[in-house]
Amino acid sequence: MRKIYRDKKGISPVISTILMIMITIVGMTILFAYVSVYTQNYQSGIGGSVLESLTIEDVCFNGTSIVNGVNVNNMATISVYNSGQVAETVNAIFIDGNATTQTSPAGGSDFNLHIYLPAGEQAVIVVEGPYPQWSPGASYEIKVTTLRGSSFGQRFTD
Repeated sequence: MRKIYRDKKGISPVISTILMIMITIVGMTILFAYVSVYTQNYQSGIGGSVLESLTIEDVCFNGTSIVNGVNVNNMATISVYNSGQVAETVNAIFIDGNATTQTSPAGGSDFNLHIYLPAGEQAVIVVEGPYPQWSPGASYEIKVTTLRGSSFGQRFTD
């Protein structure tokens, strides 16, 4: 019968522990580098959710406007600026959760705005509000939604 050699030894427990710690440190370093780069790219705009941004710069609640020879007391002029990195299409404007209609200079109105707004550009939109007239000193929540489904809102006082 053959004699089994018992003289051969494997790696000592101290060396194996040191190797396991080194492998863990290298793995965590690689994971940390990946997460850091991913987070930095996301914050700088490479991530998809930070590319869209609209700012409602100003709202003018028009006291009296004449549309097709009729006095209208519920018109609002809304100035919207595309501060994002991609072009946007304004789909709808809501005042206090109620839909508005866009009013054209010719006097027509349209529920579907579809106003194209390139990045870095501004649009002035005249809408007919949901109320018969604006109340002086009242506060109104203005929300602009885009074709992609993003919404941007702010509260303004007449």
